[in-house]
Amino acid sequence: MRVEDVLTPFTCVCRTEEGRLLDDVKQDMLETIVPKGEHDAVMVVLGEQRGQVGRILQRDKNKCRAMVQLDRYEEKLFTLDYDSICYYVGASDH
Repeated sequence: MRVEDVLTPFTCVCRTEEGRLLDDVKQDMLETIVPKGEHDAVMVVLGEQRGQVGRILQRDKNKCRAMVQLDRYEEKLFTLDYDSICYYVGASDH
C-alpha cells in the first residue's frame, strides 16, 4: 500500500496495489518500508525532522539505521532508525 493523504496525525488514506482507496487507516496499522536502491528518496516519519524528504547515503543493517541527507539541510547528515524513515514516492520538489 501507499499513503495517499494524511488526515490527522494518526490516520491517513491509503491506496492498495490494486488501486482501491482505504479511508481512515490508523497509523499503528502501518509499517514503514526502507528503499533498497541507492539514493532512493525517503521521508522522515518520526522525530524532529518529521515530514522532511532526503536520500539515504549509507546504511547500517546491523543496527537498523541509515545516514540520511535531507533536502532542507544539505550540509548536515542525520543518523535515523529505519522505523523513522520510509520510502518516498511523492513529488521530487517536496
